[in-house]
Amino acid sequence: MSSTVSIYVAIYNDGGVYKHWGLFIDEPQEADKMLLHVKGSDGRFRYEPEARDARRSASLVELVYLCGVNVTKISAIKSAASKVIVHNEVRGWNCQDYVLDLLDALEKEAIVSNQDAGYRNQKILVRGKQEGLA
Repeated sequence: MSSTVSIYVAIYNDGGVYKHWGLFIDEPQEADKMLLHVKGSDGRFRYEPEARDARRSASLVELVYLCGVNVTKISAIKSAASKVIVHNEVRGWNCQDYVLDLLDALEKEAIVSNQDAGYRNQKILVRGKQEGLA
């Protein structure tokens, strides 16, 4: 029997110009829950994973379910998240771009499948929530 965990895009309204996004891995044990995101400001973002439950923030606006992944893939997700290029050289690049870049990386590494219609539809939904696009 394989065990799965759910992954979500956590969307926060923490008073910034745009809503803050992170990829939330909802592990069963509280201490193992992980938020993968970048923090900072334009031109000064840095990758900062946090061991925490995304639901335990007063600024959480929405959790968008993406899919379930086998627990054996969690370390690969964390590894991929740490390798996503933080584009501080691109004016306006932010945490929302980071999450979308991370999803692309997870697809490229076959950690999640863009052939899964449920995941694909949720990714389209998330992409539609991206702010600041001209």
